[in-house]
Amino acid sequence: MIEMTEQLQRLRADEFGKELFTIPAFEMLLDLYTHRSVHPRSLTSLTGTSSASERNSQRIVHRLAERGFVDLHRDPSDGRRIIVELREETSKMLDRFFDRMVEMAATPSARQCDPK
Repeated sequence: MIEMTEQLQRLRADEFGKELFTIPAFEMLLDLYTHRSVHPRSLTSLTGTSSASERNSQRIVHRLAERGFVDLHRDPSDGRRIIVELREETSKMLDRFFDRMVEMAATPSARQCDPK
């Protein structure tokens, strides 16, 4: 399990970039990914899903937007509210990430195959 966890951390860094992708950033992307068809997420609602403080979470969301992972726009029915949407390219990246996770889980490591 430890080896797999390390592999997942490397995979996450490889797919999304290690300088940006802290656990809170990934938590928010996962929230957007799992709720993408339900309803739009406000910035305030999204930052509540993160393990970081609200202020740090807001900075992370703005970095995600600067790097093209999410789009930010004003809610047309309430101009004070900012809507955060997962970009299609990011959704595809997450699809690939989860596909690779499944492959990793299905491929036994050398240690697991060792008959000792």
